[in-house]
Amino acid sequence: MSADQVIAEYQSNGNAVSPAVATALLAPEVRRAIYKQLVGATLAPYRVLLIELLDEEINLRTALWDHIVQDDMDYYEGIYQCAFLLYRAGDVADSLLLWKAKHINMDVGTLLGAEYFVGAGLDVTMAYLSSSPMPEAAGLADYLQQWFEKPGAIAWQEAWEQERASAIANA
Repeated sequence: MSADQVIAEYQSNGNAVSPAVATALLAPEVRRAIYKQLVGATLAPYRVLLIELLDEEINLRTALWDHIVQDDMDYYEGIYQCAFLLYRAGDVADSLLLWKAKHINMDVGTLLGAEYFVGAGLDVTMAYLSSSPMPEAAGLADYLQQWFEKPGAIAWQEAWEQERASAIANA
């Protein structure tokens, strides 16, 4: 199943991931093509698909870390592409999902920076985290506060967003 077919089936299935779509998402080349197609889209309707894609990217990065698979095509970047699109979907609840992804191993943790966690907006995310009963919420809130109190962090965020979108579109 191609990226076009995955997206069409997802849409025709009421924005749900069918077994056929889930199987297609196992292929990193299909995931990469989906990211490229979705980068310019309004992403909230694709949030369920993006969460499923993130699970597959986590599986790949874990297998790479454990030396179970090799990656000759640089598919390891997919976790950052997917995380960026999930950021753009703008659902505050995804901040904790992305925080979990950041901690799967040192490689991912190093590059999945603070900018990925505030797709719903910094103030909204901080309010969500402060009211969350999840134990990791406080750690994420501290991390974001330290990052975004740095001078120029907001300007950096805007430049980062443009760079990430361009990098996915031109991949």
